[in-house]
Amino acid sequence: MTLNEQLLKILMQKNPDMSFAMEASFPFRSTFADAAPLGPIMELRVTDEQNVLSSERATQTVDYWRATADMLNSGPEATDSLFPRMAYAKMASEQAAMLLDRGYAAEAEQALRLANEIGPGSPEAFFRLLNLLVAQGRISDALAAAEATYQSLPSADRMKTYYGDNPTPAGPIRTAIEDLKRLQKAK
Repeated sequence: MTLNEQLLKILMQKNPDMSFAMEASFPFRSTFADAAPLGPIMELRVTDEQNVLSSERATQTVDYWRATADMLNSGPEATDSLFPRMAYAKMASEQAAMLLDRGYAAEAEQALRLANEIGPGSPEAFFRLLNLLVAQGRISDALAAAEATYQSLPSADRMKTYYGDNPTPAGPIRTAIEDLKRLQKAK
């Protein structure tokens, strides 16, 4: 358990009758048991039967991210919106991790695919999708997803505004593609 997760746990223990909503930078698995998506963030300690995570709520979550992707792709400023795109991709990826943890693998996969569409090159979205597909034995699907992400990466100049002088995700994505090709041949 991380320090932030421990601090959140203490805060929640001191306020036992309250629910919390948060944007998770990193998944706090200890909060997943009674959490549910709430738009782009997650509600913790959900007790209202109408809002608990169910199959219907998982589908609504995917619908939310599909609508968000459509909105981000439709505006005239869509090509210049790298920072918001990466933030939304991270939030979608975190919700997908929770969906997967709670047994909604199909919805988690859809949310991760949408996260990769929203923010091509988002490490969380990209590697979570690949890990999910590989864990399911779907190497060809993982390879196709990796190649599609690589093709949709913004230009190096645009990525530099987000990553600065740090390496962009292009290198790790190329490495993942080569690794997946080796896995596919070995199969």
